[in-house]
Amino acid sequence: MFIIKKIISLVLIVGLSISMFTGCFNKQSLNNELKNENLSQKEYNYLTGLPFEDGADKSARPVAAMINNIKIALPQNGLENADIIYEAVTEGGITRLMAVYSDINKIDRVGPIRSARDQFIEMMLPLNAIYVHIGASSSAERMLNFYSYQDIDGIYLGFLAFEQDIELAKTKGPEHSWFTNKDLIKAGMDKTGIQTKNDFYPAFDFVGNGEAKRTLNGDVANKISFAYSDYADVSFDYDATSGRYLKNAFGIPHLDAETGNQVSFDNVFILLTDVGVQKENGVLPDFELEAGEGYYFSGGKYEKIEWRKGEPENPLVLYDANGAVLKVNTGKSYVGLLDNKKSETIVISEEVQTSVNVERVQ
Repeated sequence: MFIIKKIISLVLIVGLSISMFTGCFNKQSLNNELKNENLSQKEYNYLTGLPFEDGADKSARPVAAMINNIKIALPQNGLENADIIYEAVTEGGITRLMAVYSDINKIDRVGPIRSARDQFIEMMLPLNAIYVHIGASSSAERMLNFYSYQDIDGIYLGFLAFEQDIELAKTKGPEHSWFTNKDLIKAGMDKTGIQTKNDFYPAFDFVGNGEAKRTLNGDVANKISFAYSDYADVSFDYDATSGRYLKNAFGIPHLDAETGNQVSFDNVFILLTDVGVQKENGVLPDFELEAGEGYYFSGGKYEKIEWRKGEPENPLVLYDANGAVLKVNTGKSYVGLLDNKKSETIVISEEVQTSVNVERVQ
């Protein structure tokens, strides 16, 4: 799918691919349905919709890190400080996470870091994020090369931008033992000359600053559960006290190893799409990211939505039941890309979680 799509659009975006050598976009050349010419650039955090913290660099590019998400890799580091976490199947039923941070200085330790996949790159490109990974699938590597996208890749930068936890390497295996942090990422950026500041699209069309959060139009959703595969299932429990959804993975609370806290989100999105298998290897999934349906959860309620994207560099745009661009509540978000064939696993209930089994999954 990717190769055919890129051949068709090559003539239209060849100039763009050249201009993006430093990983930055010519915004005028893209179809940005969220663009507002009257909006002051960087008036708010484009990943959360919230006002910037005092002293924040408003023009800094976000950082997107690929994180291992199999049972033996839990608990991971750095999830709690991410502004957005994307999750999708990679191969063999396992999923991977992409944690996106608006402030590199909040990355004290993140990992275990794993390889790039093209479905995550398609989510990352419109955010113009500094992409952090170790290795890449062949299709992901082609996509990065097509856009001449500068990244932080441990295959080339090694110990300059990453560090290995020797104890984890001994007990869990070397592939589950590589991490990075703000200083190491900055060292990699200096080495490769990556541009640290530029424009990027808002992740969503947020409710305006100072406005009250939206109360969604659908039914109550105190508990959400679905399965990416027979191996990987997730669920979310709405916590009315914090106003956030608490994430569970593999039947236990999904914790951040750094803080010990359960990862939580103001917004949860399930985006349904067709997922096939890449013909070149017969293993890796092939995501159709043109358009589809989905669900938006916030404040203990939910709405059915539609989404559109198209070309890899195009922003993800969400729509409400009336066809208008979806207004999203401010805060941290989770975005799950779920195969349409797994839509029957989605369960939305009014049940309130009262107790949690926190046994470690191995």
